[in-house]
Amino acid sequence: MKHRALRGVNLGGWLIVEQWMTPSLFKGIDGARDEYTLSQTEKGRKRIRKHRRTFIQESDFVWLAAHDVELVRIPFGYWLFRDTSEYVGGLDELDWAMRMAEKYQIKVLLDLHALPGSQNGSDHSGRKGEMKWFDDAEFRRASVAICVNAAERYKDSPALWGFEVINEPNFSWSTQWSLRKYYFKAYRKVLKILPDDVYVVFSDAFRPWLLTGALWDNHSQRVAMDIHWYSFGVNWQKLSTLNEYYKKVQRRARTLEWLQKIHPVIIGEWSMTLAKESYEKLGDQALHVAEKDHLQVQLDMYEDALAHIYWSYKTEAPGGWNYRDIVEKGLLSGVKK
Repeated sequence: MKHRALRGVNLGGWLIVEQWMTPSLFKGIDGARDEYTLSQTEKGRKRIRKHRRTFIQESDFVWLAAHDVELVRIPFGYWLFRDTSEYVGGLDELDWAMRMAEKYQIKVLLDLHALPGSQNGSDHSGRKGEMKWFDDAEFRRASVAICVNAAERYKDSPALWGFEVINEPNFSWSTQWSLRKYYFKAYRKVLKILPDDVYVVFSDAFRPWLLTGALWDNHSQRVAMDIHWYSFGVNWQKLSTLNEYYKKVQRRARTLEWLQKIHPVIIGEWSMTLAKESYEKLGDQALHVAEKDHLQVQLDMYEDALAHIYWSYKTEAPGGWNYRDIVEKGLLSGVKK
């Protein structure tokens, strides 16, 4: 029987807020551009607390279960497991999400998305512009400890499908060894805690051929590599038509075939959204067709992965980043409505 990838979505913009996803949280607060700066004001902290309670509710899990979503990736920040006044917590909400996933029989990939010191300097690491994780071994040791804390807390949950030890690290040729060492240490620690059927997931950091095999299955604890494929990572100046891009996407199936000879691969983030150049060139009708084609071409290519996980379940605005919106508009085939 042919393998079929698990169909998943990210619960992005919830336990780590991003301005582009939920701009209303940041409106009218001077200097707020990420979760850290938003958390420095009492008004911002109140908004985050309310957002934690309201952005994802039980009705969302009902919707996910009713629309064939089998897996949710839940990005969270290190501050959920550390007593710090710099951020608003969210551990109660994560506990609740695990219970909801159990109730509605949805699998969960827990994703340590924001690490102490920031592993990439992006807003989704909690603090934009700062990237100190690679410079300080204490940050990396703290990150391993957080992996252990999370693994201990959720190891007995029947919903737990995987644990991702880092999201999108931005490394150089010299710092890749610190990253590889971190992967190994985190893996060695959590494999003593997690059930054997739970995947330990590591990021390809947008360089899959370099990092493939950074972790190897020890014949008991499962391992998978996470790839994020977005169209804005493509050099569109070299492509004259969308069909040329679709051919490029179709070649990803061969990439998956080769990489999965080493270990399973998940597409942890992807979207129907096209690159900026396409929006500048195409009219509304042509754009609608192109986005739908882009969606289907990717789905066809990613079916041989272990899982594909859309970014994101929802945003404040409709459109290609909002999975619920595109499903309800009938743009996604093969999904119950």
